[in-house]
Amino acid sequence: MANRSAARIAIVAHGVHEDGGGMERAFAELIRRAHRDYPLLVISRQLDPNLRPLVEWCRVRAPARPRPLHFVLFYLLGGILLGRVRVDLVHTLGACVPNKANLASVHFCHAGFHSEKSTDLGDHRPRARRINTGIARALGYYAERWSYGRGRIPVLAAVSEGVGRELEHHYQHARVFLTPNGVDTKRFRPNQEARRVLRDTEGLDDDVFVALFVGGDWDHKGLSIAIEALAWPGLPDHPSIRLWIVGSGDERRFRALASRRGVMESVRFFGARNETERFYQAADVFILPSAYESFSLVCFEAGASGIPVVATRVNGVEDLVGDDEGGFILPRKPAAFGAALGRLATDSELRRRKGESACRRASKYTWERSTESVLEIYRELLGATRQQAEGRAA
Repeated sequence: MANRSAARIAIVAHGVHEDGGGMERAFAELIRRAHRDYPLLVISRQLDPNLRPLVEWCRVRAPARPRPLHFVLFYLLGGILLGRVRVDLVHTLGACVPNKANLASVHFCHAGFHSEKSTDLGDHRPRARRINTGIARALGYYAERWSYGRGRIPVLAAVSEGVGRELEHHYQHARVFLTPNGVDTKRFRPNQEARRVLRDTEGLDDDVFVALFVGGDWDHKGLSIAIEALAWPGLPDHPSIRLWIVGSGDERRFRALASRRGVMESVRFFGARNETERFYQAADVFILPSAYESFSLVCFEAGASGIPVVATRVNGVEDLVGDDEGGFILPRKPAAFGAALGRLATDSELRRRKGESACRRASKYTWERSTESVLEIYRELLGATRQQAEGRAA
């Protein structure tokens, strides 16, 4: 248990889950380690039940949907709750409250996304979805401009070097630290038995080439490009290729796309799954034609599982793939992804080399390293606060 005389820290986030996405998982891992040293107050809408005994929890009662309403209500209600408590350090997950804070972990830089004009996702999304997404992104952008404004926060913690460069460009008054995410290498690792079991269940021989896509927000992450890649003219002469899709999205619309392109028989929708490690272990390559990422935890999970990563040049992927050692970094075009899939499908030795390289690179990113980088910032900020207090007392 934490020393109750130690500094009290408030952690503010929309949700904290052990099985959530990168940002939710990062804060869950942080709580598991930080609660030993500091009394923690968590202000969030959701908190993993396993973590609740470790902290004091102030629940923000905001609806999960629609996203714009959730964001606004959390921003206001979370800010009110934070304003009522006395703590020594405030750590937020992004720009989620209007209050001043000491540190924000940035897993998505809205200013960077906006300046790259990465919002062109095509016109195939339903109009209501486009409006909802547009409003949510606008709210995130303007909240970020306020919460990260001069004099409101001294330190921003970037989840990747690319996000760090974006923050240094757009918020030059703040100090930027690098606090990369980690990967559970005990869970995500090569496993030939798991590969055989899942392939047998799906009725696939070992020589069938499986490309895996994992994630939600399918328009943003480029699922249409992955499906279009299967229809690339250079693929018919290659061995059987399958695309496995794990995650939730507008399945009807993307099934229709696969049918129009004549590849529906090669596409399998699995829906949202908790045991994603089984799918990485059974696949031959991971594919992510995303428009923007901050770290892309799924790419690192795939690499740790020993398969090559074929992705666009988004934040974090360069650290994993290197100079094409751990896969391929490609333009966001179906032809480029189709050609890469065709090359990997016909060259098992190339797949092996790239998969091994991705595994080595991913293994350097541990949750211990991730959380320790945040705790180092805590110690520095709290030390500076103590020195200021001692100076005033003298």
